[in-house]
Amino acid sequence: MRRLAGEDVGFLHMELPVQPMNTQGLILLRPATAPDGTPVPLTPDDLRRHVSRRLGELPSFRWRVVPVPFGLGQPVYVEDPEFDVGDHLRHVALPEPGGPTELDRLFAALGEHPLDRRHPLWQVVLVDGLADGRQAIIVRYNHCMADGVGALTTFSRLCTGVGHEPSPPAEPWHGEPVPSGGALVAGALADQARHLRHLPALAAATWHGVRAARTARHAAPGAVPDVPDDTPECVLNDAFTVARSYARARLPLDQVRLVKEAGGVSVNDVALAVVGGALRRYLSEEDALPERPLTASVPVAFEPPGAPPRQWGNRFSALTTSLATDVADPWERLLAISATTRAAKELFAVGRGDLMPEWLEYVPPFVARPAVRSLHRAMVEGRRRPEVNVLVSNIRGPEERWSFDTAAVDELYLSGPPSNGVGLNVMIWSYAGDLVFSVLSFADALRRPGLLAASLNAALDELVAAVPVSRRGGRTS
Repeated sequence: MRRLAGEDVGFLHMELPVQPMNTQGLILLRPATAPDGTPVPLTPDDLRRHVSRRLGELPSFRWRVVPVPFGLGQPVYVEDPEFDVGDHLRHVALPEPGGPTELDRLFAALGEHPLDRRHPLWQVVLVDGLADGRQAIIVRYNHCMADGVGALTTFSRLCTGVGHEPSPPAEPWHGEPVPSGGALVAGALADQARHLRHLPALAAATWHGVRAARTARHAAPGAVPDVPDDTPECVLNDAFTVARSYARARLPLDQVRLVKEAGGVSVNDVALAVVGGALRRYLSEEDALPERPLTASVPVAFEPPGAPPRQWGNRFSALTTSLATDVADPWERLLAISATTRAAKELFAVGRGDLMPEWLEYVPPFVARPAVRSLHRAMVEGRRRPEVNVLVSNIRGPEERWSFDTAAVDELYLSGPPSNGVGLNVMIWSYAGDLVFSVLSFADALRRPGLLAASLNAALDELVAAVPVSRRGGRTS
């Protein structure tokens, strides 16, 4: 039995009928070929065999969430005594013509449905019917199970690099009985008592952090957006219906690095500039570009140096930056985003933004769950504004291609759930020489996903075209 951290449980509280809180991965496969050149696609039996072999490296895939009675403490994971891998596997075929549009619609449609809490919170779907003869795998799991660091580990174990053999569990797996209500309550209260011993130190550190952040803001007013006051009203925050849309783009990483070196910025700065340029183009086409710059929430991981691979759990907070969508020139936009993000990181550090997840340990579900639903209701009714316009996260992925059973993984896209009035969740990661952008959104917030996908490509093209101009024209580089 393992207790969920307060940050993990927050994603369970945020899940509503119109707001499933699932991370999703889209894996495009190139099937192996027989000696005569005939493709050998994966079958549902192959899928079951492959996933079953990987369960020894994916311990959280056998954990079921068990709530504490009356919400008196954080839920626990138990080794599901009724676990059956077949409950988590699906097989579907795309409608004709089986192109990218049909695949993206399926991916978006799956994002409309929560996972069944009677079982461990994950699912793997084998997709046939792609027009080019390839197959796809769609992986879904509740965000409570893992953040971006955990996602990288999870997908690296579902897939494999050259020469990887899955590790068996240290001992044969077996389920465990679900604890009684009394045992769950007693354990939760004991955990709360242990946490309370650390409360004075946490309160003191937070107080000093708040004072330091206030001083830093006064010293450099306007350097970092002050949310939600600096967050403009935007169609991207029309985020309260069931329907989802999905957009993706695959950009050459060498071109991203070219811009990075020329601008003296980070890869993450370039990625944010691509998102900012794409949204400026998209919203201009929709005649919906706000005069003030869009704001973005950017997750910051708390993985300690040298930490072993982690497959489960959430350990992150977030900083707020600007996407400089009010700046017409793409190069000036890049430099503005870089400066704001650098200031935001400094403010995050002095303000101890890393302490927020620790406070969540002290909020029991019977308090947190109604508060989260009240916040969502206030947003739906227009009494509360969203904190930011979009969420943008960036994960460093593998440099070499992976495989899934006998098939090669040609492309892999990761997506996080949009939520709480933030209509677009943009997840970026590197894979085998590409920087991959994956955007899962409320359909009302993103009515033309194809236009946004094209705009992401165009935004990088603009930055690459500006590189020689920056060198010749004397711009900062």
